[in-house]
Amino acid sequence: MGFFDSNIRIYPEGARSGEDIDTRIELPKLREDVANGSISHVICTHPDRFSRDLTDKLIACREFEKNGAKLVFTDTEYENSPEGKLFFNIMSAIAEYELALIKKRTVRGRLAKVRDQKKIMPMRVAPFGYDKDENGQLVINDTERQYVLMIYEWYVLERLTLRQIGERLYGKVMPKRGESKNWNATSISRILTSEIYIGKYYYNRRASQKVRGELTKGGNPKKKYSMREEKDWLMVEIDPIVDIEMWKLAQKQRVQNDTNKHVGNTKYEYLLKSLLKCGHCGRRFDATTYSGSHNRDTGETTKIRHYRCPNTVPRKYGPEIKKCVAVSLNAEQIEGYIWNRVIQIITDPDKFINKFRGQGDEAILAIVAQKELFEKNLTIKLNALDKAEKKYYEAQLEADEKRIEKHIKDYKKDIALLEQEIENCQAKIDAHRMEELTSDQIIYMVQKLREQISDGVEVPFEIKRNIVEILFEEIIVTVNRDGGDDPTSSETKIDITSVGVFDKLSQDGINYGVCSQPQKIRQYRRRPRRPDLHWNDWPDQSDRELPAR
Repeated sequence: MGFFDSNIRIYPEGARSGEDIDTRIELPKLREDVANGSISHVICTHPDRFSRDLTDKLIACREFEKNGAKLVFTDTEYENSPEGKLFFNIMSAIAEYELALIKKRTVRGRLAKVRDQKKIMPMRVAPFGYDKDENGQLVINDTERQYVLMIYEWYVLERLTLRQIGERLYGKVMPKRGESKNWNATSISRILTSEIYIGKYYYNRRASQKVRGELTKGGNPKKKYSMREEKDWLMVEIDPIVDIEMWKLAQKQRVQNDTNKHVGNTKYEYLLKSLLKCGHCGRRFDATTYSGSHNRDTGETTKIRHYRCPNTVPRKYGPEIKKCVAVSLNAEQIEGYIWNRVIQIITDPDKFINKFRGQGDEAILAIVAQKELFEKNLTIKLNALDKAEKKYYEAQLEADEKRIEKHIKDYKKDIALLEQEIENCQAKIDAHRMEELTSDQIIYMVQKLREQISDGVEVPFEIKRNIVEILFEEIIVTVNRDGGDDPTSSETKIDITSVGVFDKLSQDGINYGVCSQPQKIRQYRRRPRRPDLHWNDWPDQSDRELPAR
């Protein structure tokens, strides 16, 4: 073409995609130089290298022609004529179609490998606790596995925060990517939430779309992500590190942490916040304060902590809106009463833990044996179904087909029933394992509490709260008046019942596998026209008997 090397300026782009013209690095420089008049010819191997997008390609080429730069392609002929431009546009449209087709085939091939071959697609870094073998599959890293188990135990049993876990990990083991020896909350949270650690690797959960004209800090095209429908997910089983029950407890703990993150603040702390529930309308009690006595010397008014049903002061107005009949509860008094009941477990934990664990063991062994029997029968039925289906296809008489078809229908019905029974047994076994882990939580927290008490140190609010959260799912408060819902009735009785582990520990016997009813903690009387429950209205705190409901 008659050009000297000194006249040639190269704009290398390597393997960068030609899909988006705005995210290219060198092409904008070329367009700027052409606009400045310093380029007379633009030489390219093929029109596709400008852009795979027809619109982008036409814009760039028109800019070049407008500024007097001639287009030259080495791998194809191009004439600056109506016919040449038509051919150029046709080739560009085909290139755009080919790009879409390549993407579709690539995605389809990946999905087929995951679905049929259970192959894990390449990832930049394996999750913490795993390594990639020579085939790209995930295998457990024994050293990191120990720290994954520690993270779950610290979070579930010791109730440590993400910050406290990160401080314990610092200096012992580095995060997977090795970019820093410091752990962050995101990395730890990912370990505590990812289903990879219970042996479930999901592919095709997220859909990505490039953000046109934007790049990441690393210079790659920026993408935005959205979740696909669950039916489109593909799951590959890998070796688990954490038990499913421990993982579920961690998720339950996360929900509690989100719910209770404002339980305590620098000014007021509420031991039973989000746990007290109105037995009349079902609303959670609010934690609030009322004004108390006024100190004339300091000019300050004391605040008294209370729990109250929000429907006692509804935000909707009108004659059809009824106020809840629940009463306001003095926080100090009800917290003291509940905590004294908790101390009952602290003083003699073995009695309750042995009952909690021991009586479930014999029953769970029977359930395991029952599950094994169901599985054995299921295998027999599946084999019989397989034989019946083969006979059905070999049958020559219509009468034989109908008879075999009836057998197939019966086999499928029996198989469905057996699978349901096996699922029910497994649910009971999982529940038993969850209760064992819960008792481990209680033992750990009780030991920690007893150490505090023996040292003469006041028990921190956080420890009290953790124990209460383990023991109680909810505490139900119900008002019973002689005069019905008349607040001026001569006598008022208030029932306090509980749902959760405390309920199980307080019962004389445990019928394992059957959901227990809420346990009545105490019934006490409340004098009429009193603004609140007073300490004198509470029963003798030494009475430790918990009558069954």
